[in-house]
Amino acid sequence: MNREIRSYLPTFNSIWQSHKWPHMSESSRAVFRILIVTIFFVGGTWVVYFTGGTGYAYPYIILLPVLLSTVWFGLPGAILGAVVGGLLIGPLMPLDVATDTYQSTDNWLARIAFFVLIGIFAAGLFQSLRLANQRHLHALEVDYKTGLGTQAALNRDLKRLLRRRTQDNAPSSAILLVRMQDLWEILQAMGADIAEQVVKDLAKQMTQNIKIPHQIYRFSKSELAILFSVESQEEVARQEEVGVVFDIAKRVGEEETVVEGIPFRVQIVAGSYLIRDTDQNPEIVINRARTGLSVAIENSVPYRRYDPMFDQKTAERVQLIARVRDGLAKQQFQLFYQPKICMRTGRHVGSEALLRWFDQDNKMVMPGLFMPKVESTSLINPVTRFVIARACENIKSHDLRSVSINFAIENLMDSALIEDLGRIVASYGVCPESLEIEITEGALIRDPEQAKTAVRSLRDQNFKVSLDDFGTGYSSFQYLTHLPLSGLKIDRAFVENLEVSADARTIMGSMISMAKALKLEVTVEGIETEQQAKIVTDLGADLVQGFHYSRPLPLAEYQEWAAINHRHRA
Repeated sequence: MNREIRSYLPTFNSIWQSHKWPHMSESSRAVFRILIVTIFFVGGTWVVYFTGGTGYAYPYIILLPVLLSTVWFGLPGAILGAVVGGLLIGPLMPLDVATDTYQSTDNWLARIAFFVLIGIFAAGLFQSLRLANQRHLHALEVDYKTGLGTQAALNRDLKRLLRRRTQDNAPSSAILLVRMQDLWEILQAMGADIAEQVVKDLAKQMTQNIKIPHQIYRFSKSELAILFSVESQEEVARQEEVGVVFDIAKRVGEEETVVEGIPFRVQIVAGSYLIRDTDQNPEIVINRARTGLSVAIENSVPYRRYDPMFDQKTAERVQLIARVRDGLAKQQFQLFYQPKICMRTGRHVGSEALLRWFDQDNKMVMPGLFMPKVESTSLINPVTRFVIARACENIKSHDLRSVSINFAIENLMDSALIEDLGRIVASYGVCPESLEIEITEGALIRDPEQAKTAVRSLRDQNFKVSLDDFGTGYSSFQYLTHLPLSGLKIDRAFVENLEVSADARTIMGSMISMAKALKLEVTVEGIETEQQAKIVTDLGADLVQGFHYSRPLPLAEYQEWAAINHRHRA
């Protein structure tokens, strides 16, 4: 570790100086080792004597305590052990006990010299192994780019901490797991060296600002773990102390960090866990802090401390995901269709396919209960492929008009699905123009370049692509000029007050006019009254959908509705 890093990175043993780790003192350990070596020497000497003397093969059993001395005491132990061992079976040890014949001086002196050479060689070998092991441990436990302890070092220190807490009245401790949300963007824009320097500088600033004993670890490429002591005795006060450490980390991230003349700010999200006296497993401690972090990210908030309820919700989520997988296998899912109406002609021109789940008791599970969870897991892939397959089957077998389906963020990031979609649709005998893909702005925000590539690929395959829930996200307008979209869908939130609010009508008119200027087909969802339909028609909307026309319907009912609409408009 270089001097610069050593200057701000405290050793873990210095964190709680008032509490020694429970182990033997160095002097006690040395006495114990000397006792063990002495026992081996005495035992070896006894074996040599009672097996007939040095004229037999057993004298070399003395090499065992010599090597043991080498391991424990290094080169001095090797030399001293070799001399002591050589003397024990030297001038006073008979060559042959039975005949009381003693060995010559040259004999036992040569043996001592041989023992010393072996001891020196073994000392060098053990020292090389020891240094190699230290280098290996250092590589495992120290991030060489930042000088911070790694996840392996955190596990090691947590084991010691948890072991100590069971043996004395040590102060409470906590762990804060910090995610640097936009580090990936810095890495992509400025390169790995700049990103690593940003992490190093942030850790240094945190260390300088956190006044209580602590240690910072490089938990992952974009995460830091802070292990620190908590002095308060009351639960509420201790949690407030943990919150103070987060506030410091957040403030450090928000402050300008200048690297090579370029100022950076880093968005910090964190989860924490207050270590309990009953905790024994470092992995559980880390996982609970990570659970807090995951909940914070999922709820778009900067910080969450671990709550046991999170585990219950996670278990429920896992169970629900398992039920979804089982439901797919048992054909419990089906598509409902909500009609889309052309406002110029008043005719039904297509529909939006919406996934519905009926469990083993044939009761509908509301989409809001399972789709957000499915969208955040790898299960979204088979679910979306099911929707695509079922929509194509129904388009082909029931001659449905244009059907739109929803793509989650993970679907748009799935290059294999995007590239294969044209082939998948063609395998059902359906043309791409019959299937419209609706994407959300979240996918565009997550990775604009990849989203742009995916949309362009879909358009090249002749699929229509619309931006769903337009107006509810961030900077929606900027995407419309850069993406090869075919349409946009204005969210129902802008429809609710159309009848009573001039401002709402102005906003609606502006969005429709802007979309028209970009030659995009405009769909307004959430139409529930005749007056709302008339207003958006006058403002220039192309298509509408909503309960004023029909709720989402099972396939058979949708076909019946479409037939009635066709007869009325004929």
